[in-house]
Parts: sequence; structure tokens; C-alpha cells
Amino acid sequence: MTPNAQEPQGTGEPSVQLADVEAALGLFAEGIAGRYLHIRSSQEFTTKSRLTLTEEVTGQNKDTLFLPESLAADSPSAYRVLVMEQIGMRECDTLGFRMAIALARLPQLAAIHAPSADNGPRVGDYRLLFDSFSAPALAEDVFLLFEDIRIQGHLLRHYPGLAKHLATHHAHLLKVQAPADLIARAKRWRLGEPLSLADGAVERELFSALQQHGDGALSVYDSVAALCHHYEGVLSCYALEQGEYRKSDESLVDWLNREQRVEEWEEELEEINEQLNQSMAMDTATGEEKEAVFGDAGDGSQRQMDIEIKELKEERDTLKRRVDMERSAVAHALGTSQGDARSFRYDEWDYLNRTYLRAWCRVFEQSLGNDSEEDVAPLKAVIRAYQNTVQRQLEQIRPTGLERIRRVQDGDELDLNAVIEARQDIRAGQSPNERVYSRKERVQRDVSAIFLVDLSASTDDPIHPPEPKDWSNYEEDGADTRGGWYASFDDIEEEPEEPGRKIIDLEREAMVVMAAALEALGDSYGIYGFSGYSKDNVELFIAKEPDAPFSQATLKNIAAMSPKGSTRMGPAIRHASQKLMNTGSAMKVLMVISDGFPQDCDYGPVRGNHDYGVEDTARALQESQQKGIETFCMTVDKSGHDYLKRMCPDERYMIIEEMEDLPNQLTKVYTALTGK
Repeated sequence: MTPNAQEPQGTGEPSVQLADVEAALGLFAEGIAGRYLHIRSSQEFTTKSRLTLTEEVTGQNKDTLFLPESLAADSPSAYRVLVMEQIGMRECDTLGFRMAIALARLPQLAAIHAPSADNGPRVGDYRLLFDSFSAPALAEDVFLLFEDIRIQGHLLRHYPGLAKHLATHHAHLLKVQAPADLIARAKRWRLGEPLSLADGAVERELFSALQQHGDGALSVYDSVAALCHHYEGVLSCYALEQGEYRKSDESLVDWLNREQRVEEWEEELEEINEQLNQSMAMDTATGEEKEAVFGDAGDGSQRQMDIEIKELKEERDTLKRRVDMERSAVAHALGTSQGDARSFRYDEWDYLNRTYLRAWCRVFEQSLGNDSEEDVAPLKAVIRAYQNTVQRQLEQIRPTGLERIRRVQDGDELDLNAVIEARQDIRAGQSPNERVYSRKERVQRDVSAIFLVDLSASTDDPIHPPEPKDWSNYEEDGADTRGGWYASFDDIEEEPEEPGRKIIDLEREAMVVMAAALEALGDSYGIYGFSGYSKDNVELFIAKEPDAPFSQATLKNIAAMSPKGSTRMGPAIRHASQKLMNTGSAMKVLMVISDGFPQDCDYGPVRGNHDYGVEDTARALQESQQKGIETFCMTVDKSGHDYLKRMCPDERYMIIEEMEDLPNQLTKVYTALTGK
């Protein structure tokens, strides 16, 4: 668990790749833990090329194991050691630490802990613990020394077969040269290096306590008690300037803090929603009710209330977006809480090296839970508004006629050609074919479609950005130089503007229009949103599965679609294509609706260069078409021609010039694709 442990040096060291052992490790972890645990790369937590034994625990949660993409080790069994260390953390309840319990149990901690005086976001329990000490990073290292010993003792007692693997891997780690300070020597002693005590009483006392800390009856709070007891002695061994020990990267503590920060924001969001509901209730009150509250100042108070409602809505929307973005960042580091849901691995096309990066991206399927009936009402109104237009368009492709099927054994009419051939067979002395009838059958469509909706953060942008205000008539001191009758309006407050419609609003409307259209047509269809953050956390949000019926829940899911993070299109397209192939339909259609080019924090070696994402998306669309899937991309990005003509085979794309026309154009394109 030590964030600043030394990485192996030198070249030509034996190494093991996570991709080569991931499947076997997943089964191994599930067998030990008794439930499925996600395995994810810990590369995002460090810039180091390799991680030491316990460094991968930076950013743990209960459902995810973080392992390095490559491990300097003599054998693949080293990965099993890492898995066992992380399972040991769960079995020993390291992640269950709570500061409130520690303060109640440990008077020595309560004596030094100073609660924060500000009202800022709540920080995590471990950060509260370590910030109680003058050098938080040193306190963290001392705590982790004892906690590592406790976990290791637990593992050896319950899994004795692990001993030889631990010894082998520890011996490999000890080849690394490390500083000779007290903490470093203690870490190496835990790995099996012979104990060499100096004359100092601090070293002797610390190592004696560590030797005894593997007792199975101890808890995480005993490790905290050991920290409190030994901290001052260890601190005296370091010549620290201004309390500085080391600068630590974001680790377990930091990511847990981020999770709690989001919880704090969500509590604030609930308060804002409550205030907004109260204000809107007053806004809809009768004149008498308002007079009872405001007295004679009705007009001015009403204007102030309108402004307040507008500000609350803006604050709510900003906070919701902040929560979504932070959730994406936390998911990038901590893994998504999927329960028993499985993730999916997909290749990615590296156009720079002209090769596929095998199992490079991970896609998580997420639900879109929404219990609000209020969000559904506007979508029902959209369906009613487009109903007549949709019906006219569907008449072009709806199968209404009958088709005569010939040469069948049973039917309503004789097939003249089949009868003549049968008579000829009889005259030739051959057995005639008994299929001499024909019948009429209604034409059936066999179409499955999937709609991929871009839920990147940019979909929160307004459809029509507000015009910039003209300040040319104003002096720097703010004095109005226009003169004349303008002066009479100085005391009039500006009416609050209604919040403008956003790109995400149009995407929701387009989806409900298509859902209504396809329900009437009878085609199978699925609706998904996609976003995420990084190659290891591509999120696919399920609004409707192809085999699921259209229901009130579908409308709620579409209403719950909201701006998220980045736009990594390639893996989302590959996952949707796989879903289409599983339908078995004769015709398969994949339509992507976006507001810009593919981009992500690690989409290629240079974030500002969009070529990598464009080339990978183009390759994903080509793969889909090679499987017999009809693909089409639609965007509201008016500058999208430059990259879409590179991405989309046979120019299968459309740029929506007027954003409000997206629902109508989407229906037209689908009609053209499937009506041939």
C-alpha cells in the first residue's frame, strides 16, 4: 500500500503482462472472494512503468481489484500475490475504517485531532486521520507499515499455500535498491530482509511492535493506535523542513475523499431542489396567497422571485454537472460500482502503428434509473407534436401488401407452372413434385436497430448561445452615456431570461420520436447513451434493450439521459455492433447521434490531436459494415464535415444545420436506410 515505494531499475528484467493472465486471475479472485470482482489496470494512478507489491491498492473499492498492466516478476504467480493482498484488505476491513469510531476508541487520537472550522466539503475518514498529524504523509506511511503487517499475517494464517509465492515475489522486490531511512528499512524488513537494528531506541521499539502486529485478533483501529504511539518517535528520525516529508500522489486516501466530496455535493443538491420547489410553489400561488406573504410589494417581490428561481435552476444544473463529472473521474480511478454486472473488453485501432491494441478498452453497461414522473410529461408532449409527421413517413416503409408464395404443399390456389411441370414428370415416368400450390402471405419486416446517443459534457451546451451584450455605449466607470429618455429606466430591473434549450434536450426528443415511430412500425430497437472517462471506463447507459418492451420506464430512462464525460466512440460502436449481431435480424442498423468529434483524456498519445480518435472510430464503423450492419452518423456540429467524411464509409453521415430539426431528420434517415 505504500505509494512512494521504489520501482525496479535496470533493463532486461523478466516481466508479466496483465492482459495475458487477466481471465485466469478473474476466476482465481472469484473463487477466493466468493463473488465476481472487476479487474482493472492501475496505470492511471501512477506514471511509473511498474508497481511494487502493494502500490496497486491506491484507489480501492469493494468491487474492483487494481493491478499493474505489467509486473516485473519471475513468474505469473506474482499477480496472484497482488490479488491476495487486496482480498486481504477486504477481509481485514481496512476500507471500513471510520474516523468517528477511532476518536471514540482512542483518547490519544482525540487529544491531537482538531476538527475543521470551515464549512467546506466533507473530507474522507483517512484524510481526517492523517491530517491530525504534523506530517500527514509520514503518518500515512507509519500506519501502512502496521496495516500491511496485519494483513500479511491474516493471509498466511488463512491461506498457508500463499507463503512460497510471497517469498518468491518478495525476493524479487528486494533486488531493488532503496533509501536507507527508517521507513524504507521497515518496508524491506516486511519483504523478508534480515533485521538490522541501529543503536537508537526508536528503531528497536518500532521493529519490536511490528513483529507483534501480525496477531489475528487485531483490527484496523489497532493499527491506528500503533500510529499514535510511534509517530513522534519516527518523526524525530527525520529532519523535516516546515513539516514536509514527501509529496504523495493521489492515493487511496485521496480517492476516498473524492467519493465523500461527491456525497457532500449531492446533499447540497437536495437542499437546492427543496428551495427550488418551495420557490416554484410560491410562484404558482394565488394573488391572495402572495399578498399574504409579500404585502403591498407584490410586483417587486414577484420579479425578485423570478430571479431567485432562475438562479436556483442555474445553480442546480451546475451542481448536477459537477457531480456527474466528478463521478466519472472517481469511476476512472475507483472503478464503477457494477454489482454482479460484467464488463466487456474491446480492441482499439492504433493508426500510428497500424495495429490493434488487444483488449485495450473496457465498456461498462450502466442503468439509467429515474423515478421522476415530471420529466416524462415533456417527452409525451414531443411524441404528440411529431405524431402526424412520423406517421406519414412510416407509410413509405410499413409493409401493407401481400406477397404470393409459390410452390408450396398447401395453399389457396394452384400454381400453374408447378402443375405443368408435375404433368411433364408423370409423362416421363418420374415422381412429380407435390408442391403445386401457391398462397398469399403478409410481408414481414425483420429489422433491428440501435441508437447510440452521445452523452459527453458538451451536450450541456445551449442550442442557441446567448448573444454577447454590446457595451460600446458604456464608459469604463459604468456610467450610462446614452442620455435622454434612457435615464427613466435606470430603476427597472432586467427580467430574468428563461434557460435556453440544450443539445441534450434535442437528443432526448429525437429518441422518444424514434421510439414512437418504431413501436408503430414493429421494428426491434435499442437506445443507449455513451460517455465515460479513459479507455478503462467507457460507459454505455441503457435506456432500452432491443428485446425490451416500450414502457413508462423507457420514457423515464430517456428523460434521465444527461451530460457526462468524454466521447470515446470506438468501443461504444463495437459493443453496440455485438448487441446487434446477437439479435439475429436479417437487417441490422446502427445510428450514432453526436455533437462533436471523438475525444477522451487518453485517446491517443496526444490529447489535443483528434486524428487518433477519428481513425479508431472509422475502423469501428468499417468493422460493423463488414458484419453486414448498416451504419449512419448524425451530428449537430456544423463543422463536422471534415472529420465525418474520414470516419463514415460511403459518406454515411448527415450534419444537422438547424438543431431543432434533429428529430425529424433522424426519422427520415431511418426511413431511407430501412425502406430499401
